[in-house]
Amino acid sequence: MNLRATRRKPIAQIILSPILDLTLMLVIFLAVSTEFMSGGEVKIHVPKGGAPISYNKYEKVNKILIDKWGKIFYNGKTYTNISQVIPLLKKNERVYIRADRETPYMYVFQVIDGLRKANFTTISLVGERTER
Repeated sequence: MNLRATRRKPIAQIILSPILDLTLMLVIFLAVSTEFMSGGEVKIHVPKGGAPISYNKYEKVNKILIDKWGKIFYNGKTYTNISQVIPLLKKNERVYIRADRETPYMYVFQVIDGLRKANFTTISLVGERTER
């Protein structure tokens, strides 16, 4: 006695819509969860306080960032020592240093000391301005 009267054909097609849905959801998840850096700048939490710095907004300045691990950022690139950055700086321009509030004083001092030895005279530390 044959209980199977008809034999089914194996499925020869791969249904792509669930796979596409899954990959689309994965792409959306990665896009939302990834932190994008705007303008190549590093997210640094500077200390609050200090007097406002007055300068002409058309004046060119050198901006150096220092994170809490002592890495130095200039023009979107990472450096480990200030001596690597000094040849890239323009001598006639001001130098603004933005250091994270958790950066050890030693790292900030090394940057300022290196700039002073390279004859930079206009060096400013940048903080977050508070309303008085």
